[in-house]
Amino acid sequence: MAIGLFGKKKDGVPSGENHEPVVTNKLQEVTGNDPELYQSLSRLLFLDPKRINTSLEDVLVQASAFEASGDKMRAELWYRIAGGISLYRGDVGGVRKYFEKAVSLAVNPKPEYKILVTRAGDAVSVAQKFYEIM
Repeated sequence: MAIGLFGKKKDGVPSGENHEPVVTNKLQEVTGNDPELYQSLSRLLFLDPKRINTSLEDVLVQASAFEASGDKMRAELWYRIAGGISLYRGDVGGVRKYFEKAVSLAVNPKPEYKILVTRAGDAVSVAQKFYEIM
């Protein structure tokens, strides 16, 4: 058994096997010669969005609740998730809107948020190509 994100055991993946280079190569392939977009998407794309078991609406409820309670860090995280779901859905407006919220709430805004805000159309285009070949 291999150890996954947050130290949890992952079933079905031999411990010596690493799928990251395949994903990295595919993302590099679709971003072409655009290191800025590659870096941003490598940090923000969901690798397997079909495994997300909550709706965008539920994510936004969580984000709004944390924002209203003053918990900016958790609100930022939930808006980041909403932005990732929007990337998967191909929603340029949602990508821009939710990453703008994440930028506005972050104590130290991540540069990749700002890039996705300014280049939402490019990011969605690349994300759609990436998900097609994955």
